Amino acid sequence: MKHSARVALVAVLAAILSSCADSASPPADGMIQPGDKVGEFSVTRGEGEDVVYMTMQHCPYDSGSGMERCAFSAGTHVNVAEGIYDDDPTGGKSLDAYWTEQTHEMVISGRRVNLEAFGYVDLPHPTFGTIRVWNVVVTSDKPGELSARSTGVVGGDPFDYTGVVTFTSP
Repeated sequence: MKHSARVALVAVLAAILSSCADSASPPADGMIQPGDKVGEFSVTRGEGEDVVYMTMQHCPYDSGSGMERCAFSAGTHVNVAEGIYDDDPTGGKSLDAYWTEQTHEMVISGRRVNLEAFGYVDLPHPTFGTIRVWNVVVTSDKPGELSARSTGVVGGDPFDYTGVVTFTSP
């Protein structure tokens, strides 16, 4: 093989390996950013009416483990965030005050989620008025299971919630 052909082959292989490494490795800080993949799952922001919000579902909840388990068809866009609402709209703290003062950390598959990068969305609720959730949406075209654990303090009350999403065959 000629020297120039070997150099070209090495350059092509280096470019391929570099692009594979970029897409497979987490960012330097290790935090999940919008658009990242976690295994077979995409983690994005939710857009439009096709997003299903776990906080609005009636999925089986195990109070002992703090886990809520929901099953959806593969391809469904599922928001996995815990909701915050104003529990005293007649004079207590506002939703904005609760939101600003909260501490909240979300971990998916052992990696922290950069919640600020995802932003939040407000949802109308017939009982609670407005529920605010971080705009963290997971989806997969293949069957599989993913858990998102949220911990923190809202209004002086600690919380520890894990949403487990099982994607089933369509």
